[in-house]
Amino acid sequence: MQLLADESERNPAFAERLDSLLSSLPESRRPTAAKRAARDARTALPDVHAEWTARGETDFRLWLRDQPIPTIRAVIRAQDLDPARRTSKWKDAEKLADFVAEGLRARLARGSAFISTTGTERLGE
Repeated sequence: MQLLADESERNPAFAERLDSLLSSLPESRRPTAAKRAARDARTALPDVHAEWTARGETDFRLWLRDQPIPTIRAVIRAQDLDPARRTSKWKDAEKLADFVAEGLRARLARGSAFISTTGTERLGE
């Protein structure tokens, strides 16, 4: 970069051409906005264990299907329901919601020792 700056100072034609080339490039998007949005989604996650308890399995599935896909994906990550990342390419909210519901049902069937740490704190166990 310093070499380009030095040459631009010495050669006005080069500086003009460099400016025209650089101005035609699209501005890159900053990944910080996406990271901030992901962080905000994690902090505002619904308490799926409390919702399961309050709604029951059938209503929970319907409620979860109405959630935005990024929220469902964040729940999957927060609850560590998909360590193999099978769901990473899924686009259907219904399929993702069913995956979450099945994972929670399986954990609840095994007992409170298998509920994630954040879930046991929320359930007061």
